[in-house]
Formats: sequence, structure tokens, C-alpha cells
Amino acid sequence: MVEEANARMSRGAGGTLARVAAHPWTKLLLAVLAVQAAYWLVFYPNMVRWRPEERPAFVELQDVQQAALATPDKAGLAGAEFEPFDPSLRMFEKGVYATRITFELDEVPPSGLALLDNASGDHIRYVVNGEVFATPGSAEFGALTYNGSQKRIMQVAPVFLREGTNTLDSIIIFDLPREADIPPPLLGEYEAIEAAFSWTDFLFNDWRNTMIGVTFTLALLVGFAALRASERAIPAWLFLLTLSWALHALFYRWIDFPLQGFERGAAYSIIFLFMSACWPVFVDAWTEKPLRFFREAILALFGIGAAIIGWFMLVSQPIDAFTVSEEVLDQLGLVFVVATIGRLVWHFLRNPAEDRVWEAAVMILLATLIGWFLYNTWVHDTNVGVLPGSQPVLILALAVAFFARRFHLFRSSNEINRLLQAKLDLREAELAEAHEREKRFVRQQAFGEERQRIMRDMHDGLGSQLMSMLLAARRGKAEPDRVAEGLQQVIDEMRLMIDSMDSVGESLDSALASYRNRLQPRIEDAGFKFVWVNRLAGALPDYPPRKTLQLFRILQEAVTNALKHSGGTTIAVMLEPCPERRDWLCICVTDDGKGIAQGGRAGRSGHGLENMRVRARSIGAEIDYGTPETGGGSVRVSIPPYPAEEASDRKAAA
Repeated sequence: MVEEANARMSRGAGGTLARVAAHPWTKLLLAVLAVQAAYWLVFYPNMVRWRPEERPAFVELQDVQQAALATPDKAGLAGAEFEPFDPSLRMFEKGVYATRITFELDEVPPSGLALLDNASGDHIRYVVNGEVFATPGSAEFGALTYNGSQKRIMQVAPVFLREGTNTLDSIIIFDLPREADIPPPLLGEYEAIEAAFSWTDFLFNDWRNTMIGVTFTLALLVGFAALRASERAIPAWLFLLTLSWALHALFYRWIDFPLQGFERGAAYSIIFLFMSACWPVFVDAWTEKPLRFFREAILALFGIGAAIIGWFMLVSQPIDAFTVSEEVLDQLGLVFVVATIGRLVWHFLRNPAEDRVWEAAVMILLATLIGWFLYNTWVHDTNVGVLPGSQPVLILALAVAFFARRFHLFRSSNEINRLLQAKLDLREAELAEAHEREKRFVRQQAFGEERQRIMRDMHDGLGSQLMSMLLAARRGKAEPDRVAEGLQQVIDEMRLMIDSMDSVGESLDSALASYRNRLQPRIEDAGFKFVWVNRLAGALPDYPPRKTLQLFRILQEAVTNALKHSGGTTIAVMLEPCPERRDWLCICVTDDGKGIAQGGRAGRSGHGLENMRVRARSIGAEIDYGTPETGGGSVRVSIPPYPAEEASDRKAAA
């Protein structure tokens, strides 16, 4: 009992754990934890905040001063009044500034010194011991080269250095007024610094250049996919997101950007704000169930922020215009982060069957990084530096997930197409088999009808004729002439029956040719004159074989009746368009005999006329018989046209 109870408890606990593990929120939580762990334990320490295991020794700075300069050159340095260095964050107006440091060297390193500079500023150049060491680009306002954002390991060659006291002046130009600091650069033996920080230098420069190229290429691919996609929301916003990041990153690498000063700052701020606004809109599109007015609300906030930035940066241009823009970027950016995470949470709450947990985990990580970055810049005035190296990789991951999912759907559509094609082939085979069965049934039905007709003809014609002759013989009234005439009629009847059982061909043209060739000698042998008239302008119409056969039998019956019962001397067959319906075909069999009374009882076989009526009805034709005003007997068959498409299908099938 105890073991059974333990087993039930074990099964109960295992079942609960299985249900918890299979729950969508558990899957999402595990995916978020896995992505966060991979980022913070692997990517962040190696690609974002990589530090050498042993920090190299830096040169001790003896004195640090700073000053405002009139010109960005040695003359400006000579005329400047340097003051003690202020390390605090303060407002820099548009102008030229300098930081001067002095340091002692017991001996000049053979490879010189490495210079690491973290100072803000749009343009920076250096003067070592009164000699210009590095002058990248133009220092002229209006044509400034923006190299201040590019941080590399710079080598101060031994020729600029000397044993004893050395001086290094950093000339810093602010084209856009803003809050900043200009800390002194770090100096150290070049080979040791280069060995320790080469990976950091790669991440700050070559890696970011590569990511810019990758994201521009990615934007091109996603944009092309958006143009070709039937559902464009996801690729379109992914394209805008990727493109805005690439343009934003390009600001730090494009040192000859055509816009200067406030205009450059406005463009930078609006692109950054648009990139932040793209995230919640992209997530809303990613859910494939966009909320009403969500996108419009986000874009309205972006419009308000862009208007504020444009007013301060392009119209009023106060000294703190860029600071105001940064506050707009930080605060609205945090709103967009909250909207992004909230939209994802709401989507998973309303759609528990959602299985794209890994994509959601990547977007939550991105939102977390953006929020952390904005919070530090807004509250602590600190750039934690997590976005430049992380954001393009995560965007690339989302793009890969997008294309992988579309490739899976494309593959699924191919599988569906193959399945449908297999079902279509099976259905076509079933229809072909049913068509063959229908053809066999129609053929058997035609054989049965023909058998019935022959039996009726033998019974009504041959049977009655021979029975009459037999009765006459038994009563002793069989005169030789009448017997000979009766036998001749029986022989003619048998010939007609044999002819009726022979094939007439499948077309009306061949059937009528056979009809004329067979009956004309018989008619003329019987002492009748035969007349054949064709008033049709073109070729004979095309009818299916069964209709042609029935028409042949009707004409055959009409001639037989004329031979047997008309008592005339001429039989005429005439083909012409029906006078009242020109697209119908009329075939008339006439004679100059004693005529046909209505009801078929004036000397003509009632069974023969009834057979013709039944045959005509079976093929949709109309039949009229009687005595025209000119005298004699007349049988006219009117046949409707055969639909052209059915005729073409029959020819194709043949």
C-alpha cells in the first residue's frame, strides 16, 4: 500500500512537473533566462566589456590643465591661459578648448607611447612638446572633420618624445554646444598597450564598421523581402529598424558628414528617436495581431518628440538644445521600452499557444539593454556602452529568425502543393475510371436498345409477313405469285435489317455517305427513283456517335416505310438548315405516294413511326410526319446543334 501510494505521488508529481514544463509561460521564461545567460555570461564579457587580464602600467601625469583657445593650433595654445583641470561634467559652448598634461620619462620607449583618449568633442588633434603630432582632417567650423567619436590606440612616435619632462596638448573642438567632460588621455608604452587593448580597439572600430556594412546589407535584403511579401508589416518594420540602426551607427564613423552643428545634432537625435519608436511597432507587427491604435499612438509620440527636437535644435537653438534633445531621447525611449515589453507580455497573455518564445526572448533582452542604457544616460549621465556592440547582433538574430520562419513556411507550402497535386492526380484517375464506366454503360445501353429494336422489327415485320404466308398456305390460298411477292418482301426486309446492324461510322458525314450508298441501290431495285438534295452551305455538323447512329436509324426507318407502304414512284432525301431555326439541321425523307395520315395509321406501320419518335426523343431531336400540300408522304427530322465546347472536348478525347 505504501509503495502504491508513493508511486501515485510520484506520478502525480511527475505529471505536474510535465504540465508546468509544457506551459507556454514556462517555455517563455526558460527562453528568456537562456538568452539572458548567453548574453551576460558569454557575449557581454567578450564583446562588450572585454578587459585584459593584466592591466598595463600607464605613465604618471604630473600636471593637468585646461583652457579655452582662440584658434585650434600652436598659436592658440601659446596665447591660452591654462587653469587647473576641472573633471566635472559641464556645459561647453561652441568653440575650441585644450587639455594640457605634463609627464616624466626616464627614457623614451623604442616603440614610443600609446595614447588612449576618452575626451568628448567633435574634433581632436594633438601637439607633443610643441610639435603637431596628429591633425586629422579639417578643424575649420563649417567644414569640420568629426573624428572625436572615433577612439583608437594612437602611437606617439619616439621622435616627438624626450627624456625628462614632456608636454601633451589635446586641442578639442565643440561644434555643437552640450554637456561633456574632457578628461586627460592615458599614456603607456606602445607595445604593451597595443598588446593589452588590441581586441578593445577592434571592437570599437573594425567590429562596428563591419556591423554597419552587415546591417545595411541586411536592411537591403529585408526591404526586398518586404516588397515581395504579401504580409508586409513585419519585414517593413524590421527594415526600418535595421536601416535606422545602420544610419545611427554611421554618425560615429562618417567623419565628413555633410551636416554640421545643430543640423547634424538634430538628424542624429531624430534617427535615434525613430529607432527607439520602431521597436514597439515592430513587436506589435510581429504578434500578427496588432492592437488597435497602438501603432498610431507610438508614432504620435515619436512625432511629438521629433517636433520638440526640431524646435530646439533647428529653430530656437539655445545653448542647452542638445541637452533637451537628450532628455527627450531618454524619456521617450524609456516609454517605448515599456511599450515593447508590455506589448509582448500582453500578446503572450492573450495567445497562450504562441510558440515563438526564442524571438520574444531576444526582443526582451534588447528592450532590457535599451532601458538600461537610457536609464544610465538620463539618471547618471553615464554611457554604459551596451548598445553599439549588442544591438546589431540581436537585430541580425531576429532577421535570421524571420527568414528561417519564412523558409519553413515556404517549405511547408511546397509540401502542401505536393500533397494537393497527389490528391488531384488521384481524383483525375478516379474521374477517368468513372468516365470509362460511363462509356461502357452507354455502349451497353445502346446495344440493348438496338437489340430491342431488331427484335421488334423481326416480330412486326418478318414474323407477321411469314405468319400471314403460313396461314394462307394452311388454308390452301397460297397463290404462287402472292407467295413470291411475299418472299421478296421478306428478303428485302432482311437486307434492311442486316444493313441496320452494320456500322455507320462515328461522324454524320460518313453515316450519310453509308446511308446513301446502301439504300440507293435498294430503292432503285424496288422500282423507285431516288433523289438526293444537299442544301447545306458548309460541312455537315458534328454529332457524337450515339446521336449519329440514332439519326441513321430514323432515316433508314423512313425509307423502309416509304418502300413498303407509300405506293409511290420517287423517294427523295433532302438536307437543309431548318427554316425556323437556322442553326438546326433538317433532314426530310419524302415520297410521292399515298401520304401519311396524322397518327400514323394511313397505310404506314404504326410501330415504325413510333420507333422513329422514340429515337428522335432520345437524342433531343424533333420529328414530324404527314402529308404535305403537294401530296405524298413526308418525314422530317430536326436536330439541334451540338455544343461547340463539347464537340471540341470529344475531339480532344478522341
